[in-house]
Amino acid sequence: MRLRCSLIAFFIVTSLTAQQGTFSPYSYFGLGDLSPRSLVENRAMGGISMLGDSIHMNLQNPAALGNLKLTTYAVGGNRRSTSLDSSAEQANETKVANGQITNLDYLALAFPFSPKGAFSFGLMPLSAVNYKISQTRLGASTDTIRNIFEGSGGLNRVFVSAGHQLIKGVNVGAMGHYNWGTKQYRRLQATDGVQFGTFDQRRSRLKGLDVSAALTATVPIKLEQKRWQLHSSIVHDFAYGLNSENEQNLGSFLVTSGGDREAFSIDLGSLQNSVVEIPSRTVFGLGLSDPFHWFIGAEYATQDRSAFRNEFIEPSNSSYEQASVVSVGGYYIPKYNALNGIFNRITYRAGLRFEDTGLRVNGTPIEVFSVNTGFSIPMGSTASDRFSSLNVALEYGTRGTLENSLLKESFFGINVGLSLNDRWFIKRRIN
Repeated sequence: MRLRCSLIAFFIVTSLTAQQGTFSPYSYFGLGDLSPRSLVENRAMGGISMLGDSIHMNLQNPAALGNLKLTTYAVGGNRRSTSLDSSAEQANETKVANGQITNLDYLALAFPFSPKGAFSFGLMPLSAVNYKISQTRLGASTDTIRNIFEGSGGLNRVFVSAGHQLIKGVNVGAMGHYNWGTKQYRRLQATDGVQFGTFDQRRSRLKGLDVSAALTATVPIKLEQKRWQLHSSIVHDFAYGLNSENEQNLGSFLVTSGGDREAFSIDLGSLQNSVVEIPSRTVFGLGLSDPFHWFIGAEYATQDRSAFRNEFIEPSNSSYEQASVVSVGGYYIPKYNALNGIFNRITYRAGLRFEDTGLRVNGTPIEVFSVNTGFSIPMGSTASDRFSSLNVALEYGTRGTLENSLLKESFFGINVGLSLNDRWFIKRRIN
């Protein structure tokens, strides 16, 4: 049994580090296409993360762990379909490209270490780079010049987090990540009628630590005969740097076969080892709930991405400004303690998310909008796992624009996760 569990864990880790993650051209910029840090349950509510309870862990807000009472195992994955649209002037005859990606999103475990605190750890992707863009133009002598831009790789992270209840209704928490991965970029150029083409290949190996801190507060409200709760939270991701080992190769390749003919390593000097600087990020949340029945909340995240720095790869047509995210979402449970009728205990979720990524390409803002919905179906049959659930989230959205010769993405994602509960460290009363 122990060997079987080890093999399963090895397979999951290998899948996480080997998966493609995306095929978006926008993954060329920054760290790549950033992966959501949320559980499937949170993703169905637009990604809001302020709420903590006794049966769910929280990958975004460590302070929410202060409410956890049961050991929780969580695993989630997604399948995403994306179509890319471009303007007729840019795309000529080919206007749309389609693709599908299947990923494992997270693998995590959380358990209480006291009646007022819990600890969690796990593995998840941080970002992904995967794209291939072809471009054709006429040279000065009317020769047809073909350029191909390719990218691959990405970053993964392991994390540990802890949350504790300071006083009734007030929790604090902290989270740390170790991030590592490799990104590779390659540009090929060939001219019709010429036997050889040229390439420029760059590779970065990155690693580094980052830390987050969080605070949540819950205040009971009594209106006439109704008892509600007001929730607030703040999560701050501190600025950090990723150490980057860089290398660059220039060379030529045979056009007919695509094989490299010769390559030369470039002396990068001080750029051989650089630091990619990631600015701090703060998330504010406010919500209202009727405990175990419904919840609605909103979050606002802000990040000054103008402080982002990557000296080794800085595209000339891009810049960074203030980034922000607005998320609104909630859930509804018809009757959480119903003894029969599974539909009474299903949790229904929905949310909206609007993001200004802070990225500007050709001076144009790159924005993301998505609509989310989903549900959680109870799976447990015994007292210790009664709250285990199968979680599903659906997401439809867009990213980018057709203005200024850019691309617009339309995507639809299906996210599926398992949240399994158990009770550890039960003191025996009868031996």
